[in-house]
Amino acid sequence: MTTEWHVLGAGAIGGLFAHRLTRAGHKVTLLNRRGLAGERTLIFEYPDTTTTECLNYEPVEHTGVITHLWVTTKSFDVVPGLEAVLPRLSPDAHVVVLANGMGYHQKVAERLQNQTLIVGSTTAGCSKRGQNTWVIAGSGETQLGCWLHPSTAPDWFKDFSDQPWRCEWEPAIRDSLLKKLAVNCAINPPTALWDQTMLAREIHDMAHRVAHQTAANTSSMRADFQQERPTEIEAILGFLLDDLLPSAEGSIPLETPILRGWLNSVRTHDLALQSRQTK
Repeated sequence: MTTEWHVLGAGAIGGLFAHRLTRAGHKVTLLNRRGLAGERTLIFEYPDTTTTECLNYEPVEHTGVITHLWVTTKSFDVVPGLEAVLPRLSPDAHVVVLANGMGYHQKVAERLQNQTLIVGSTTAGCSKRGQNTWVIAGSGETQLGCWLHPSTAPDWFKDFSDQPWRCEWEPAIRDSLLKKLAVNCAINPPTALWDQTMLAREIHDMAHRVAHQTAANTSSMRADFQQERPTEIEAILGFLLDDLLPSAEGSIPLETPILRGWLNSVRTHDLALQSRQTK
């Protein structure tokens, strides 16, 4: 079944999933805020091969109806990005949000009416080089599920089952998001602050597996540091320390000096960057 998808957020993960959706037989349009329109040839470099994909670009302000939206922006752009295309969503649209961290999903749900909100996480390793080249370090694992209540997978999800990249439908998706949050809390801040990929080897179980799968890649926060961009620290460590732990029922205040130190250090970086950009 061919589905027409619009992908909002054409960064590393957005381009990768636009590529994957196309390979799964779907029609894909990349939304952008730079006024780009028409087809562009994109390059996808795998460890053992290189392939090209001709994908269509469309300005966000276009008036066409969106029935299936895949959101892969930075966490702090998820809600503003959705609001920019909200008038274009059909009443029964499916909205898939695949972004780092937590704390924004409920805000997205509040802005939707009868549309279906699907959220997820991925350990796919991918980085972007220039405007037209994606370097794919590992296929990773992707999990999707309904945000508001457990549900069966939609019809379009069946097209993912025979793909070379692993994608699973997870009824308990919030548990998966919390696990990914923990991994991001352990990997992203230290690699950003100290450029120290060896630290990931000390992290147990899931974090160790993710680090192994994405060894040829770089953490998203480390890339943000290197390219002088705002980080997603608030949706990762900020959500864990300031929202999740204090609100847990029957929770005992935890002393987390290392995590709190990472949070404060990355916040200092973001504030300094914001100050330079506003001058």
